[in-house]
Amino acid sequence: MSQKNDGDYEIGYGRPPKATQFQKGQSGNPKGRPRTAKNVGSMLEETFFRKIPITENGSRLELTLIEAILRQLANGAAKGELRHIDRVLKLLPMLQEARMLSLAGGEEVGQGDPQADMAVLEALADMFGSDPEQLFATVQGGIDDDRHDT
Repeated sequence: MSQKNDGDYEIGYGRPPKATQFQKGQSGNPKGRPRTAKNVGSMLEETFFRKIPITENGSRLELTLIEAILRQLANGAAKGELRHIDRVLKLLPMLQEARMLSLAGGEEVGQGDPQADMAVLEALADMFGSDPEQLFATVQGGIDDDRHDT
């Protein structure tokens, strides 16, 4: 079954002809493994924790989207906008609870707890008048929200 090719190289099972083998330095899969589909958690993380440029007091900063949203909320409350004040007051108990848990657990303040983060995102969804599943679906482009049509 095996054939002789140039020289002593024997062609057979697992030993293709030299002319059909991959060249040195070239892969048989140049594009690599295809990416997997993203789940909702990774899409949320990618969306809310991406850095965006903002200008504050004449200097340019890069903050995550969630930080920018929370700053806008705090700034609106400081200006006396009732809707913003209401939302900040609803977030304060969660902030205090997160601080107490992090201090009791010996963590630094600011270290993330995924369950606490999800609770905050659910509270934000509640404040904006939609359930978390619908809010998260609009983030991934799955549901058209009626409020965006006007």
